[in-house]
This record gives sequence, C-alpha cells and structure tokens, in this order.
Amino acid sequence: MTDLLTKPRQGPGSADVTLYRVAITLPEHVTTSEVGHIETVFSELMDSLATSHLRLADHRWLVEALFDGEPDRPVVMAMLEQPLGVLGLDDIEPEFGSLEQRDWLAENRASFPPLHIGRIWIHGSHVDQPAPAGSLPLLVEAAQAFGSGTHPTTEGCLRAMQMIAALSRPSPGHVLDMGCGSAILAMAARKIWPSSWVMAADDDPIAVRVASANARLNGIAPQQMRCVVSTGFAGREVRRIGPYDMILANILAGPLRRMASDLVPHLTANGWLILSGILNEQAVGVERAYAARGLRCWAMLRIGDWTTIVMRPAAFGAMPRLWHGRQPAAMVSEEE
Repeated sequence: MTDLLTKPRQGPGSADVTLYRVAITLPEHVTTSEVGHIETVFSELMDSLATSHLRLADHRWLVEALFDGEPDRPVVMAMLEQPLGVLGLDDIEPEFGSLEQRDWLAENRASFPPLHIGRIWIHGSHVDQPAPAGSLPLLVEAAQAFGSGTHPTTEGCLRAMQMIAALSRPSPGHVLDMGCGSAILAMAARKIWPSSWVMAADDDPIAVRVASANARLNGIAPQQMRCVVSTGFAGREVRRIGPYDMILANILAGPLRRMASDLVPHLTANGWLILSGILNEQAVGVERAYAARGLRCWAMLRIGDWTTIVMRPAAFGAMPRLWHGRQPAAMVSEEE
C-alpha cells in the first residue's frame, strides 16, 4: 500500500524532512473504539509514520496521521470511505497539509525511550544504557517507531509469546510472522526461542527490506530468519516451509477473518496461533471465524481498546481459557 499511497520518500536518515499531515474531525458522539478504528486505518493500512487522536474543547475528536511522502488524496479518500460510511459520516472530508521542516528524527529519538515488555527490551541506537540483566534486547530505530512495540496490538503479541514460553513446552520449530512490518515479532520469536527458524512475510516490499535490515542489526542470520514478499500464503516459499508450529498475525480484524480458511491448514496439529490488531468488540467475531475451522481459544489479552487472541487446534485437547488485561489475569473456565 505504501507505493500507492505516497510519492517517493526521502531517505530515512535525513535530518530535515518535510512531513505531511492528514487530519479528520469526528463528531462528539463517536466512541473511543470507533476513533481507534479510524486511527488504525491510517497506521495499519496507510503505513503512516505516526497517528494520534484527542478530544477537542467542543468535545469533537481530532484524528491525525503523519507521512514522510505526500499522500495521494484519492487513495486516502478510498481507504476512509468504508469506515466512515459505517459510522454514517460519509460527508466528512479529511484535511491535507504539510508541516515545517525540522529535525524530526532527533525529536523522535528524544521521545523514544527504551521499552520493557516482560523480558523483551526494545531500544534505539541512541540509547546509551546497557540492557537490563536477564532481558532480551531488540534494536529498533526511532524512525521505525510504528513497529517498535509501543502499540497495544504489538505489545499483546509480545506478552502472548512470553506466556507460551513460560509453560516450558517444546520450542516451536518453525514460526511465521504474517504481515511482519518491521519484523519485531519475528525477531522477538528468535530471541525467545533461539532454536526456532522464523519466516517473516509481508505484501509490502518496503516493509520486507526494513525487516531484513532489522534482522541484520540484531545479529539474526538469514539461515535463522527469512524475510519474503508474499500476499498471505500466495508466496511459494511461505507455503513450502509450512506447516508452522506458531503463526503470528498482527493485522486487522477484517483481513484476519477472511484469511482464516487459508491460515488454519498451515498450522501444525499442536501449534499456536496469535492474532492481533483486533478491537475489543471485534474479538468474538474473529474467534468464531477460527473456531469454525477447528481452533479453540486458549487466551485473550486485552490492553486498552485492543485484544490479542491465542488459539490452538481443538484436537489438541482441553485448554484453559485465560483473560488478561493490565491487571493480574483471572482464570475463566471453558464453561463460562
């Protein structure tokens, strides 16, 4: 989508970069979850550098997205048409503009401190402090903060993997990160399970190049982690390596539901499936799409407005159903 959305980008290492802004103002009756969905369209489907939302003094919502290439208006309008139509807001027009030239990278670094999620310690090259004892460090540059683990959907996946690792089960032999983006989940899987072989796939060639560069920065060899361009399971190499002992898919609820029939056959009989990019109210629909194809929910992790779902093949046997949030998790039986 990046190639269609913006004109050619300036180099990521440039200090003074012109950023482009797309803003949309929503009426006050729009819910927080609905605002989050609009914001996700910018961050996940349009590959924005950053997104934000805030409640204005008149109680309306302002949603903003920043891009390092000039957005194509017809493409932006087409991407927003469906989510705005669902809300009955077809008449709302986004605002387009540019921001002054500043050293955005330096400012981003200053606002990108190290992040600790369980044992995973995410940091940029500008961080001088040593990694905490016992942590699993991941180097992700500040310019790629969109894939750094700061979003609840990424955090949910990172926490889910560490929950699974804590069970002391055999390590997953083959892991697939579908829609890998900057490949933070793929790299985390390699850190958590050093004996695993990881496939990172994305339909965006730019994302795959970033993923490959990140793997090199983190000392992960090509024979340990492969980065490929593939739309779902269309890529021959993605299909050939499967089935996978773990599949990570941090995408969006709609695509996740649609790809269930393609994804489930590529999971081993005792495999783990981690699904994210799902608003809380969408979780049941995504779970049912995979339950209809023989999987059962093992855990749900809710962070703010977002849910991460962990599933396993039903044939694997009875499993606890865990609900996790920011507070300590409570065990919920299957009957509930």
